[in-house]
Amino acid sequence: MRASFVRCVIAGVFLCAGAAATPAADLSGNYRGSCVAASQSNLINQSPDIIRQTVWSNLDNAKAAMSDVTVLAARQPAFTWAMEARWACEAAAGYLKTGHFDTESIQECDCFYQRHLSFR
Repeated sequence: MRASFVRCVIAGVFLCAGAAATPAADLSGNYRGSCVAASQSNLINQSPDIIRQTVWSNLDNAKAAMSDVTVLAARQPAFTWAMEARWACEAAAGYLKTGHFDTESIQECDCFYQRHLSFR
């Protein structure tokens, strides 16, 4: 029993060490002008009408991209960022429906959608 526990601990240490040393697949490349952090998004500085239109457009386009065969077959993480954009834009759209402008979800929607586009 003790030997089994020790093996699990050693395996866990190696897994954690390996994960810490391995960069994410999409962090080592060129972003072609897309934002890397949601705080880089300037969408929140636009008029409320532009924000609403952009959030809904990004949401529709991200949903469509998730079933696009070129995105599904891509070697780069376009699908992952389409999925992240869809989730962030759904959150932002939900807030917008209630009249609340949630800065974080709006910026994430914009940034994640830009990241998706950079991998297409």
